[in-house]
Amino acid sequence: MKILVTSDIHQMISKWKSLIEACKKERPDVVCIAGDLAPKDTYITGQMPFFQHMEKYAKQIKETGAEILIILGNDDNQRLVPLMEGSSLWHYIPEKVVEINGHEFAAMPYVPDYPFGYKFWCRGEFKDALRIDPVQFTKPVLVGENGKFEVIEDYKKYLESQETIWESLNKTAKSIKNMSKSIWMIHCPPSNMELDVCAHGAKVGSGAVYKFIQEQQPLITIHGHIHESPIYNGKKWYQQEGNTLCVQCGQVGFDLHYSIIQIENGMITSKGHSLYGN
Repeated sequence: MKILVTSDIHQMISKWKSLIEACKKERPDVVCIAGDLAPKDTYITGQMPFFQHMEKYAKQIKETGAEILIILGNDDNQRLVPLMEGSSLWHYIPEKVVEINGHEFAAMPYVPDYPFGYKFWCRGEFKDALRIDPVQFTKPVLVGENGKFEVIEDYKKYLESQETIWESLNKTAKSIKNMSKSIWMIHCPPSNMELDVCAHGAKVGSGAVYKFIQEQQPLITIHGHIHESPIYNGKKWYQQEGNTLCVQCGQVGFDLHYSIIQIENGMITSKGHSLYGN
């Protein structure tokens, strides 16, 4: 089985078109897009119309013979969720499990808190360690039913009322029959693995995700979120944690970043990056 992995394409039409061309060239069995799909910073005006473009591109990807597995990310409008769930062009799998070619694919879209205002996809790490960022650029907001931003008046209380990243991962894991062959899309990269390095040097990966990988040891985890990480960590787009291959392709500039992973008889036989090689 050949898997094409990418994330954080946002509104860049050129990258969506490059993804179609990559699928024509590589002929993957599965395409995994690990979140942040729609136009960044235009939650209200740009993202809902952009859905039609996503469906158009997904149709062309499916015409190459690939199954598409997809989640939304922290920059995607929550009102896209019903549209994502209703499309037959892809498997939308946050906190779900889908089996393809003998491998179970699962996903977790949430991220730890950050300084930016839109908080729908933010969750605490653990119940006793929510991890609220000390810097907040604006008031925390959600997108309301009327399509307008609504302020979260008590953000700590809001996080306490939500399932944590740790709880979400372990809840989904209960549906996995063979963890050692499972493949996970987790938008936020783990901590402690150099896949979470920001341009200013901060490392913002999830400790809950790292602990989950250490304890559960899936075959592959696929991440995104920190677009520039491979530039600032010495071109590290993957790391190994025990038996788990953790992939974070990055996504900067005008060239599409993606990885091709080949699996045979339940084992990874090759892996390569579109820009950084094998």
